[in-house]
Amino acid sequence: MKNNVIVKRNDFLQLGYSLTIMEQRLLLACISQVDSRNKLQKENAFEVTVQEIQDIFGNERSKQFYRDIELAADRILTRLITHKKSDTVIRKFHWVHTVDYIKDESKIVLHFHPDIIPYLSEITERFTRYKLNDVKEFKCIYSLRLYELFAQFQGIGSREITIDELRLLLDLDKKYLLYAEFKRCVIEKSINEINAHSNLTVKFNEQRKGRKVNAIQFFFVTKIKTLPTKIDQPTATMQKTSLEEREILVEEFANSRKRFGNAVNENIIPADIVEILKSQGRW
Repeated sequence: MKNNVIVKRNDFLQLGYSLTIMEQRLLLACISQVDSRNKLQKENAFEVTVQEIQDIFGNERSKQFYRDIELAADRILTRLITHKKSDTVIRKFHWVHTVDYIKDESKIVLHFHPDIIPYLSEITERFTRYKLNDVKEFKCIYSLRLYELFAQFQGIGSREITIDELRLLLDLDKKYLLYAEFKRCVIEKSINEINAHSNLTVKFNEQRKGRKVNAIQFFFVTKIKTLPTKIDQPTATMQKTSLEEREILVEEFANSRKRFGNAVNENIIPADIVEILKSQGRW
């Protein structure tokens, strides 16, 4: 499951919500099982064991961890997503429809709420895709949300967000009302985690209106992976290297396609890479 990917429709990333770390991990473990190209039915159940979550996110096995996951499974049923449709219309809906925690097997079985299914399935365009492995080390509850906002614009490399919009997306309400506190506890803490543990390197500049910071411009690039160069390796290692190299090429050409559109000539890209990008809806 570590190599699975998360795919969400871009407009879903503009909705507001707040989740604890354990709730995020539970949902990520289930969303990574969704085939975003196919239709997801409300009857489809997704299950994950506590051991699988521990294996993905690298936590020590402890009774506290089991209690935290059970609590997350209990609370996720009440968590709301906020969609500000206009200045006068705010819609709210749930992440999941049902949750079962099977104590004997330390297993969670959940059904996604019908309102969220369109954001996760039958996606062919305008979506954000990233590897579960690139976010598994996050411990700040805001790191994942910021990472997704950057991943959405990864092909462009920058994004400006007003403070008011960011607060709404992070569902901060009355938390961190002072900008200095917001910057220290949310922005800087999240970016430090993203830089340390993800595939992105992020910097930011403050945009001011008079003396007040009213927006933040983020700049981000994908970290360059160094491919192995030795050729005197066992066959299994060579196959792994080839797959890793192909993944890097897919991401590079996908980002080029985002940045330059049809100016990227299909004839100069390996046919198998083009097929992968088309199957992912990124061509």
